[in-house]
Amino acid sequence: MKVLIVDDNHDVSELLSIFLKKKGFDNVIINDPKIALGHIKEEKYDAVVLDISMPEISGLDIIKKLERNNMLQDQKIIILSAASLTPRQVDNLLKKDGIHDCLKKPVRLNELLTAIAN
Repeated sequence: MKVLIVDDNHDVSELLSIFLKKKGFDNVIINDPKIALGHIKEEKYDAVVLDISMPEISGLDIIKKLERNNMLQDQKIIILSAASLTPRQVDNLLKKDGIHDCLKKPVRLNELLTAIAN
């Protein structure tokens, strides 16, 4: 399974990468959301772990751009959020084809693993 980790925090993305490698998942880290958007459009990943709060281009911006290009439904995106999303915002995101889960930071690694594997 190939996982893309998109988070502007290098420490968080490195920790997630190490954990996923130990669990047998190939993964790629991209800390720049602009570059990540291009990779999502060009490559096929089994799952994308996407931080929602990033400078310049947020995870929500990436989701909107994928929607506009009719590419969101082809994704398996697991959102990570340190920001306090309202239950309504989370519900609205989870209704979108391609969004599979929304996990709050600090993420519990077993929850992340379950979200990726399902």
